[in-house]
Amino acid sequence: MRSRLVPLRWRVLLAVASVLGGLAACPVQARAEAPCWALQDPALADGRRELAPGEQANGSIEIVNACARPVTVRLHVGGLVTSGDGTLAWSPSPPAGVTLTPAVPEVTVAPVASQWVPLTVSVPADATPGDYPFALGAAGIRPDGVPPSGVDWWRPAPLRVSGPLLAAIDITAVTATYRESLNPFRPGTARVGFTVVNTGTVTVTGRVVAGLTGLYSRRVLPDPAVLPTVVLLPGASYTGAIELPAVWPGVRFDAQAGFLPTNVGGTPVTFTEPGVVRAETLWAPPFAQLVLAVLIGTAWFVAALSRRNRHLRRARGAGVTGTTGTAGASPPTT
Repeated sequence: MRSRLVPLRWRVLLAVASVLGGLAACPVQARAEAPCWALQDPALADGRRELAPGEQANGSIEIVNACARPVTVRLHVGGLVTSGDGTLAWSPSPPAGVTLTPAVPEVTVAPVASQWVPLTVSVPADATPGDYPFALGAAGIRPDGVPPSGVDWWRPAPLRVSGPLLAAIDITAVTATYRESLNPFRPGTARVGFTVVNTGTVTVTGRVVAGLTGLYSRRVLPDPAVLPTVVLLPGASYTGAIELPAVWPGVRFDAQAGFLPTNVGGTPVTFTEPGVVRAETLWAPPFAQLVLAVLIGTAWFVAALSRRNRHLRRARGAGVTGTTGTAGASPPTT
C-alpha cells in the first residue's frame, strides 16, 4: 500500500509545481483570478517536429489540474503570429495547409490530477515545405456553462514539412525624418522607420539595425541596447522605428535599415554584417545654424556701417572746424 501512496504524493507535488511554473512562463488572459490548472507543451509520439508530405503522426498534450475541484477545459487549435513588439503571440487562426486535431474538443480533469489528450497531425501530399507555426490553447469552462472568451493558456506547437526550405528576409519600406533643435548650439533627433518581411518558408530571428551615413563618411549609429530583436514567422512582417539622438544637421544623410539574423529555421547563425539593407535619403539642412549665421552677419554689417558713419561724421566735423578757423585771416602781403 505504501508503494502506491508515495507515487501519488509525488504526483500531487509535481502537478502543483507544474501549474506554478506555467503561471510564470505562459501567457494568461486577464481574469479576476489565475486558473489553478495548466496546459503543458504538446509533443509528437516520437518527439519529432518535422514530417514529410503525405505523412501522418500522433502526439499528445497534458492538462494538469492542481485545483481542489474538477475542471472542464475546452481545447482550441490556433497559430502563432509576430506581435507588434517582435515576439510571438497567440492567434485563433491556425496555419493553412496542415491539420492538427485533438481527439476530443473538451476534457474534464479530476482534482489534483492530470490527463493526456491525443493529437493527430496530417500533412497533405502536396503540402509546401516549411514551418507551420501551430499553437494549442485551452479555456476553462465555468460551472454555470457560460462559454469562455479567449483562452487561459496557450502553448506553441511548431511543425515543419520537410523538403526544400527558403530563408528570405526583405525590407519593404524605410522612412526617415529629422527634428531639428531650435537651439543652434544643440543637436537634433533623427528617426528611421522600417518594415521587415519574412518572404521565405522558415522562421527567422534577428535584430533590426539602423543608422545614418553622411558626407565625408560620417556615421551616426544608435545604442545597441535599443535595437529590437524580432521573431519573423513565414509571411510575417514587423514595423518599427529607431530614434537617433544627438544628430547634428549635415544637409544630406543616407538613412539605412538592415536585418542581422541570429537564428534561421532553428539553427543559430553568426553574421557580422546585415543580410539585407535598404536606404532612404534624409535631408537635414542646418536651418537654426543658418539663421544664427545670418543674425551674426547682419549684426556685424550694422556695426561696421555704424562705425563707418561715425568716421564720416567726424571727418565732416573736422573739415567744418578747419574752414571756420581761417575765414577772417588777411591775405598775405606781397
